[in-house]
Amino acid sequence: MWIIGLTGAMGAGKSWLSKCFRQLGVPVHCADSYVHFLLEKDPDVRQKIKNLWPDVFVKGKIDRLSLGNRVLYNPSDLNRLEEIIYPKLAKNQKLFLQKNQYRHLPMVVLDIPLLFEVGLKSYCDYVITSSAPPYLRKVRVLSRKGMSEEKFYTLEKLQTKEYQRRKKADFIVYTGRDKGNALRKIKQIFFDLSQRSSPKWQGKWPKELKKGPL
Repeated sequence: MWIIGLTGAMGAGKSWLSKCFRQLGVPVHCADSYVHFLLEKDPDVRQKIKNLWPDVFVKGKIDRLSLGNRVLYNPSDLNRLEEIIYPKLAKNQKLFLQKNQYRHLPMVVLDIPLLFEVGLKSYCDYVITSSAPPYLRKVRVLSRKGMSEEKFYTLEKLQTKEYQRRKKADFIVYTGRDKGNALRKIKQIFFDLSQRSSPKWQGKWPKELKKGPL
């Protein structure tokens, strides 16, 4: 089973590439979506966050914008949140891989924004990074609710630089204005790997995800 890591900077088009893979019948695990699920539904996560930051709860629910603003500018708080979230995320990623290995699927995709930052490249057979012009990424990100230029640039500093991301990736897929080119590139990657005998996953996956130096 080919394990494809998908990553990229904010606004670089990861969601579109994930959609392309799904259209080809490839299962995709999205780290962001699972984190949102944990914040909304996991009682253990919710209680730990409530113990640390009760003010981020609004009408019994975690306000993700408030939580994000609370931890973004405080490295120690960000580390605490990651210590709550990351073990559960790693466990769910492993379950996803186990399930699809059992189904004898030839390929899966792990959509992980901080793939390089948490050291998951070595666990993937190939890594794809989505790439788009900086001005376009900024426009895309600033259109999101609760986003500001200050927040955008602060988040950028927490991620691998674009030139490093490209250097580390096996494939670079550009997602500018013409999304058709990105779809064709994904189809080509899918076709090429489908022609090769996929390896058996050996069950290796970290129990915890820890960010290393950028």
